[in-house]
Amino acid sequence: MRTYLVAFLMALGIAALATPIALQIGRRLHLYDAPDGRRKIHTGLIARTGGLAIAAGFLAPLLGLLFVGNAFAADLKANEARMTAFLAGAVAILLLGVYDDVRGVGAGGKLVVQTAVGGLLWWAGLRFETVTLGGDVIAFGMWSLPLTMLWVAGIINAMNLIDGLDGLAAGVAFFAALSLFIISLLDGNMMLGLFAAALAGSVLGFLFYNFAPALIFMGDSGSMTIGYVFAAAALWSAGKRSTALALALPVLALGLPIADTVLAFTRRTLSGQSPFHSDRKHIHHRLLDAGMSQRKAVLVLYGLCLTLTLVVVVIRMYAW
Repeated sequence: MRTYLVAFLMALGIAALATPIALQIGRRLHLYDAPDGRRKIHTGLIARTGGLAIAAGFLAPLLGLLFVGNAFAADLKANEARMTAFLAGAVAILLLGVYDDVRGVGAGGKLVVQTAVGGLLWWAGLRFETVTLGGDVIAFGMWSLPLTMLWVAGIINAMNLIDGLDGLAAGVAFFAALSLFIISLLDGNMMLGLFAAALAGSVLGFLFYNFAPALIFMGDSGSMTIGYVFAAAALWSAGKRSTALALALPVLALGLPIADTVLAFTRRTLSGQSPFHSDRKHIHHRLLDAGMSQRKAVLVLYGLCLTLTLVVVVIRMYAW
């Protein structure tokens, strides 16, 4: 438990200290998110470089473990191929997000990188292979690779799409990480717990500056990196938790961004638009249109995420 606490506090402290630095970088390079009066409803120019601080906070405890000699470090070193692929994928997604924030990347280009990273994780053994349903073991076989790639790209884009209000994506990530951390304690899954603790700390440290009215945005570098961590963490633990119900828990923990993405893609497809076409009909936009302020809408969605966290814990404790 002490390692979890150290990872959480280290990630929180580094993210909190790095966010003002990321803010200054954004201002000096003029990497601003400008309001458009429709989807981007903030006022003024807000730097969108917060993802750098989130990534620094999350990665610091993991890299620090390489220099100590506890059970967590031994687990990381025993899974060198997985850890190398995970870190390589994290850097690739972070760089993709940074490039998107600076120059812009089309949906097709993002999808190519995201699925390639999913393929890398699959190659390293981070994949969906089997699921136990009703006592029967179902092997995914040739579908393992596309399912893994779809999962990685889907979760990355789900977190990217939910990043629409001050503090929303960071808060959603915190509650989802809390859900996965509690699951990891009940399952005895050290690596899932470590990822969850580090991610919870990093987004909380960033949230000090991002809650309404936000001083800085996480940008695509932040939202996509967070989505990648969730996707990879679920894959890392998939081999140990292969029942259908167990695999459903990460989906439920990320219920808000996943539901919002499914609704958005369905809505756009039925209207004859590209599923990647942006609109102002996300769940958070509908709350604003109902008359809520940004802060109230975010708090309502926090409440929904907290409810999902409690549901996940209850299911894990009593429906196993």
